[in-house]
Amino acid sequence: MATKYKRPEQTLVDPYRFEPLPVDRPCAIYYRQSTDAQIGNINTTLQTVDMFEHLVRQGWARDSIEMIDMDAGVSGTTKLTDRKGMARLMALIESGEISLVAAQEVDRFFRDVTQIQTNLFIDACKRNNVRVMTPRMVYDFNHPMMGAYHMKIFREEAQHAADFLEYHIKGRLHKSRAYLHEQGLWAGRAIITGYMVDMRPKLPDGSPNPNHRRYVPFAPCADAIRVYFELFKRFNRNMQKTWEYAEQHGPFLPEPEEVTRLTPEGFRTDMRMDYRSMFTGRIVPSLSGIDKLLTNVVYMGHWVHQGAITRFYNHEPIVDEDLFMFAFNALSPLDFYGDPNPAYHPYRTYNRHEAKDRTEAPPVYSGVVFSDDVPEYPHHRMHTGWNCYNKVYQYALRNKRGDVVFSVKASRMDLSIDTLLLERLKATTIDETAWQAALASTREDGHSELRRIENEIRGAERAKTAILENLKTLQHPEMVRNLEASYAANEREIERLRAVQIELRQGKRQREVLEDARPVLNKIIARWQDVPAANRRELFEALAVYVKVKQMDEVRRELTIFWRDGSTSSLIFRWGDFRQHWTQAELQQLREMVDAARPQWEILKAFPHWNWHTITCRYLNHFSPDRRFTPYYKGEKKYPYRIKWHETEEYRAEQQALSLAASSTSLRSGDGYRQPTG
Repeated sequence: MATKYKRPEQTLVDPYRFEPLPVDRPCAIYYRQSTDAQIGNINTTLQTVDMFEHLVRQGWARDSIEMIDMDAGVSGTTKLTDRKGMARLMALIESGEISLVAAQEVDRFFRDVTQIQTNLFIDACKRNNVRVMTPRMVYDFNHPMMGAYHMKIFREEAQHAADFLEYHIKGRLHKSRAYLHEQGLWAGRAIITGYMVDMRPKLPDGSPNPNHRRYVPFAPCADAIRVYFELFKRFNRNMQKTWEYAEQHGPFLPEPEEVTRLTPEGFRTDMRMDYRSMFTGRIVPSLSGIDKLLTNVVYMGHWVHQGAITRFYNHEPIVDEDLFMFAFNALSPLDFYGDPNPAYHPYRTYNRHEAKDRTEAPPVYSGVVFSDDVPEYPHHRMHTGWNCYNKVYQYALRNKRGDVVFSVKASRMDLSIDTLLLERLKATTIDETAWQAALASTREDGHSELRRIENEIRGAERAKTAILENLKTLQHPEMVRNLEASYAANEREIERLRAVQIELRQGKRQREVLEDARPVLNKIIARWQDVPAANRRELFEALAVYVKVKQMDEVRRELTIFWRDGSTSSLIFRWGDFRQHWTQAELQQLREMVDAARPQWEILKAFPHWNWHTITCRYLNHFSPDRRFTPYYKGEKKYPYRIKWHETEEYRAEQQALSLAASSTSLRSGDGYRQPTG
């Protein structure tokens, strides 16, 4: 067979010629400054405004140019993935959304000594045919002839930038700056609020300035700093109260423009605090900022370099030593040298109060109150605890995050449960059938008693296991005998507890409580307030299984007791004091009745729990701008301020009418009554 030939391949693109710029596709500008102090200088303008206009002159539409400026104040030695702007740029390159990326210099991209990040960037641009532009050159890493050369030039530029940073900046400038810092002199870093730097090499008389480059108090800020320390001592180391007071009442720090205006000639200041009070809008330290401020030894005159105090009493202090050490010992667990601070005396926000010092008795029904108001925790037990702020015990329902969904004052909850329990006792003792049903329904003991027995059994079993482990290692005969005796005692205790556990589960305890209580139940009912809490709890567990509480609105709660015979009893009550807590619906009803000039007795009837004084105070607090009631109420008023509904003549008349109606009904339905005929 003859040899086959083909036409020679033609090169459509001259490998030595560069393609025109891809102005028909979007491009990006990458902007980076190494430190926050450099932001806003002439280099910023070159990288943003001038570079943007340069791309427009090259032919790109303004809306097709994306400015990536998220790396302001980020070092070029940072990895690609740790820079938000560079990560955004790499995503645009890999997705093919841009055709070119521009920067003022190659060192804006990288100052990488290892060249690892540089090569990753070059590889991404080459694979996706993305060019890199600087004012001096356009790099095309995918060019068939010049691509390798462009990669070499780009790497060399990046290497020069890294070498400059490593040898000149870090090797010479940083060393000189470190020398100044070690001498207690300012060398260009941020100036602590409250101080200014004396930049005068000579005094007005021509003599050398001993404070040249040293801190000098700046009165407009130094006075405020001193007051913050005094407030912290005034509030007895309570950081939260100190900050809350300062945010509302000051002292406030001057605005940056005012700081510049008040700075004397030859001095330098640096105002970097930018947190503003939510009440006044003026500059004040944040909560974390005031914490750092109160432990900064610079305010006592010491000089800090690289986290260590290099010179003590280097400059004039702002705060007296005693006042500063009061704050420092309250906030810092470490001393000036990083060792444990023996004088550390922090403020404890949550101090545990002794039970004997509490003004209320503990909740009676702790452990048997549940709620379904947290969807992810159905039938969730409400916790009981002491509220240090209000000085009361409370039942609290918490969600998964530990936040309180709602709470109930323990005395209110216990009173409501006692009310339903007392009604149940009255009904049970009167009705023999109900009494026998109550005895039959006592099949298991209360939750808390059974849980206590189970916990004691587990504790005894753990003690047995620990004794066995100790017997394996001990050799002393006396100690071995003692441990064996303890092991036998734990076994006997476990047997006793298991017998009690079985007895509780069989319901013997409840039946005994009820049978023993019936002869004296009438006395108990008559003198219910004198019944000890433990006995009320036993009666509850003998008759009921658990309590469930539901939040109806911001004030009212619905309580339901699930009795052992399967029935339920419900009651709606208020979670706190009647005098203080009103619902929005009640407030709206009060406003409507006052505006309609309804008589005083009708308003008292609508709110029977409160006297007239409390009702008028509610109106004043919510609806009277001048805190006056008489100009707004035009209805009939004939009772004094301390009267309640059940003390009025209208209430007594209403009760008499009800009694007459009830008597009339009983007469008509009684024996011997005959309907009169026409």
